[in-house]
Amino acid sequence: MRMPRFNNTSRIIVTVIALMILLSSFQLNVRAQAQLDPIVVLYDANHHQQIDPFDEEGLKLMFDMVNESSRYIVRINEDNPLNASVLNDVDILIMSDPDASSEFTQEESSAIAEMLANGSSLLALGNPTISQNSTYWGSQPFQDLGENIALNALFDQINMSGVRFSVNYTTDDRIWGDTLFDYEHSLHGNSSWVLQLDSSTWDTTHPIFKDINELFTMTATLRPIDAASAVARGYDSSFAQFRRGPYSWGNVSFPNMSLTEFEKAPLSYSAINGTLPPWLAAFEYNGSRVIVAGSTMMFTGYNLDLPDGDPKSDSQWFYQGDNARLFMNMLDWLSAGSAEPPSAIVPMLTISAVILLVGIVYYLIKKMR
Repeated sequence: MRMPRFNNTSRIIVTVIALMILLSSFQLNVRAQAQLDPIVVLYDANHHQQIDPFDEEGLKLMFDMVNESSRYIVRINEDNPLNASVLNDVDILIMSDPDASSEFTQEESSAIAEMLANGSSLLALGNPTISQNSTYWGSQPFQDLGENIALNALFDQINMSGVRFSVNYTTDDRIWGDTLFDYEHSLHGNSSWVLQLDSSTWDTTHPIFKDINELFTMTATLRPIDAASAVARGYDSSFAQFRRGPYSWGNVSFPNMSLTEFEKAPLSYSAINGTLPPWLAAFEYNGSRVIVAGSTMMFTGYNLDLPDGDPKSDSQWFYQGDNARLFMNMLDWLSAGSAEPPSAIVPMLTISAVILLVGIVYYLIKKMR
């Protein structure tokens, strides 16, 4: 009578072990038992940026949205240089259109390079140059909008090869940045730099553009035009203008310029139509991730740069198209791998293996008796 009882017990043990092994082979989404530390996003506001991070017309709407997520926490650096102490626990550093008069020191560039070498990421946002035709011209700080020289200098200091903001040395004492223009895809004929872009202008396979269908922007352009890291460009009808002075743009020969003329004097003419000027690039650099984009303005609470009376002149950039979603997608791509929830697979397999080993030992002992 004991033997059948032993057989039944053995069968039960074997069945339980087999069931546990089977269950451990399925991957389930489980809530991590430990609370994950938020990803730290630092916005540098210590280099005379034209966009205020605390103003609802500035970046406050965007940063409030980021902080409302459980994944990120945004800090604003107002008074301190970007040294190793300030950047110690930063996962993503955001730099936005620093003034040309406030370039990064050697100590700051060294600290940023070290931060990137340790795996943190960089989001460098420029801005387009505007002229007196812009509705923003009445704001004195905005007359310096698009001075992307400081960011280009930083890229040189940290030996980051690849893209740069497109700028033109048009005079001996002033460097003007480029602005993306398009007569066919602008929202208003008198504001040819305020553009509506669709998915034909970006790499839809890149994670940054997941669920992005429509964007509204005014943006600087990047160089080189054929940059391999460029993931968003203008249309075939888009071209780049630079400001020759407060009243005029430099690309005066458009659209009668030939490619031959353009190749002979690219600094004088910028990018012409047909060259698909890039405005956003994403790439890996020394184990970190970097995004360089030509527009901070498209993520702000400012009204679109359109003449009074235009139906969208009272609309804010933040709420247009998928602008806000693009910003979040960029943070997600930059922070990939920074905070992954612990998997339950390995612990389950370990437990199952221990139980299996105990079961085998138990069975062998019983067999030997």
